[in-house]
Amino acid sequence: MRKFASLFTMLMLFTALAFGQTRTITGTVVDENGVTIPGASVQLKGARTGVAADNTGTFRLQAKTGDVLVVSGAGLEITEFTVGADNTVRIQAKRVVVAGGEVVVTSGYGIRKSLRNISTNAQVVTAEQLNTIRQTNLNNALAGKVSGIQVRSQSSAKLGSTGSIRLRGESGFGGGQGILYVVDGTILPNPNDINLDDIEDVTVLQGPAAAAIFGPQGAGGAIVMTLKKAKKGQKGIGVDVNLGVQNDKVYILPNYQNSYAGGGVGDLMKYTWQPGQPESWKRLDGKYYHDYSDDASWGPRMVGQEYIPWYSWYDGHKYSGTTAKLLPQPNNARDFYNTGVMLNNSVSVSKATDNTNIRMSFGNIDQKGLIPQSSFKEEYFHNTWQQLRSLQN
Repeated sequence: MRKFASLFTMLMLFTALAFGQTRTITGTVVDENGVTIPGASVQLKGARTGVAADNTGTFRLQAKTGDVLVVSGAGLEITEFTVGADNTVRIQAKRVVVAGGEVVVTSGYGIRKSLRNISTNAQVVTAEQLNTIRQTNLNNALAGKVSGIQVRSQSSAKLGSTGSIRLRGESGFGGGQGILYVVDGTILPNPNDINLDDIEDVTVLQGPAAAAIFGPQGAGGAIVMTLKKAKKGQKGIGVDVNLGVQNDKVYILPNYQNSYAGGGVGDLMKYTWQPGQPESWKRLDGKYYHDYSDDASWGPRMVGQEYIPWYSWYDGHKYSGTTAKLLPQPNNARDFYNTGVMLNNSVSVSKATDNTNIRMSFGNIDQKGLIPQSSFKEEYFHNTWQQLRSLQN
């Protein structure tokens, strides 16, 4: 009897020891459809210990058998899960509709919260708002859609340029540092690398708010982008096609004077042919020309008088040896430019199942510039693939 009691006591001690031992718990947070939930908050109940799930919904946390994990996040009901004997767990959380449907990315790790539940200075631009007027780059697309943002666009003649963005207060904290671009938790050096049709929403964080999340590199503000993914529940394969055509024309040119011809002499000068000069110039003998030696624009007034234009002195020119009327040419600078044409097209294919979420897109920009012989081409390919792992509780 004593041996039995001793064995029972030892068994209880080992059980208590195992029950109280802290170990690493690896888990995945999913919704009721089995889709992983990136950025969900996982905390030990009654403690300050907690982590955020990564972009695949996976988390790792130190806990022991019997501990209660509390899962929460924007658009989620608070869910409690009791740790058992397994080191790998799967926690199912229920999604709820956020009032207004508007969310904001507040972390470089993709954590999303309701606008009503944040204290930072953040503004959200949805994909629909972003593409009200199709643009070739993110900076121009944000113009006029975010308060406190200044977009310095480049001339349409400068193909492929993104311009620059300045956020209100940038010259203060951070000393005028450039904007930080973040895509699904990854810092992007060039915003031109993202096709606007692939963006789900954009969150603009001004200096202090961005610095609190991204550190000193976010001192100039941050633009956080969330890319589109396949929609769960759609029938068949989703196909999205966007076609855009844009024309550019020169709008404002300098106000050139159109009263006086070139040169700095107010009168035309008479030409007299001399032996030894080209024979073709004989036809110009006794005609008048304006002063070519001074590159100014205060020559004789242009009233339609006969004069010798520059091309008359060149043998082989089709108007060599001829005269013309001295008249203003008010449209010669404008006529130099072409009508710019830009084709902006994209196509995407997406499919979501219980186990897989995949979206592929291809986009291209083909642009003929305002300046003759100028052109620009750019192509994008984006692929999002997510395997939904099945972890048994």
